[in-house]
Amino acid sequence: MNRRDFLKYAAVGAAAITIDGCIPQSMRQQPTHHSHRLSTLTLNISEALVEMVDGTAVYMWLFENPAKGPRFPGPTISAQERDTVTLSVTNTLDEDHSFIIPGVVDSGPLTPGESKMLTFTAPAAGTYLYFDSLNAPVNRNLGLHGAMVILPHDLSTNPYTDPTPAVRDLFNDLGNSAHFPGEPWIPERSTVWLFSSVDPKFNQMAMVGNAIDPEKFINGYLPRYFTINGESGAFASHNHKTVPSGRIGQPHLIRIVNADVNVHSPHIHGNHVYVTAINGQSREDAHMVDTYSVFPMDRVDWLLPFMRPPDIPGDPNVPLRELIRNEMGMVLGGVPQAPLAYPMHGHDELSQTAAGGNYPQGMVTHWEITGDLDGVDFPSGH
Repeated sequence: MNRRDFLKYAAVGAAAITIDGCIPQSMRQQPTHHSHRLSTLTLNISEALVEMVDGTAVYMWLFENPAKGPRFPGPTISAQERDTVTLSVTNTLDEDHSFIIPGVVDSGPLTPGESKMLTFTAPAAGTYLYFDSLNAPVNRNLGLHGAMVILPHDLSTNPYTDPTPAVRDLFNDLGNSAHFPGEPWIPERSTVWLFSSVDPKFNQMAMVGNAIDPEKFINGYLPRYFTINGESGAFASHNHKTVPSGRIGQPHLIRIVNADVNVHSPHIHGNHVYVTAINGQSREDAHMVDTYSVFPMDRVDWLLPFMRPPDIPGDPNVPLRELIRNEMGMVLGGVPQAPLAYPMHGHDELSQTAAGGNYPQGMVTHWEITGDLDGVDFPSGH
């Protein structure tokens, strides 16, 4: 039995494939300033069958941490700016592949079985995409992509190295102004939403070893599945690493990365969000939106303020656990009505109408409010 035959019986279950946490515990405990640290990560360019939302197993090329197995998408690389990061990248597949973080590090082509040690200084704080740049965009879209999150050197309450005045003022106002009562942003309150899609016919071609022409790929690409962090529908909406969660007044940073060849327009309910950075540049105006188009390869940061939802009527000075006590105590169809959950779904037609993208089994998740501004959690509903 050859390797690809074996893969037919070794599917990676979707529920077991989760994106790594953005803030390693070791980084949370760092003092305000630190000397240059050395971080080392081993990545293999590998393959696996990945279970889609309808139970279909789809062959993919994937980055894997050998200690944890293949991931779709690849494991999140987390560091602080100025850290020295060393990556050991090995191509275990039968064709050339590569590893690149544009403007940071580039392995060049890796032949079958080849390994390279890549060392770089962590760049300015922000959100980055790593991927296989060969045969673009085929290799990237067949699964070889992941996110890198770089935090500021001093782990401050601003996620950027050199924010614009508007973004700096926005983060300074959190927890320090009447409009944003509550707490400042902290690095632990961050979530990566990495968007991608899957057209299984091309994955099947890769599995049997057929070459894929990039032009034919682009012209013939018709995605069936739309994913956030490798998951769709209920799976993406029940993954605590994907769902922003907190009390009113606990702002959250959502780092959106689009590894896809399609444009996506995520739309969020319950709060509007502030667009704080696009492709590594903090914004001059940090404008407020509820929908924003994210183009292929774009990296867009949203600040979700976790304000009291304006569509809940009643005295704003009364905690929600008292104002709507009966509603929060209900269990409807076996589903508790607390915490308060608000959906995020794609507003682009493609992801709503394709076979595997039908809302609500496509690119959808939610965020949840677990308690009031005064720090008291909502009743459980049980």
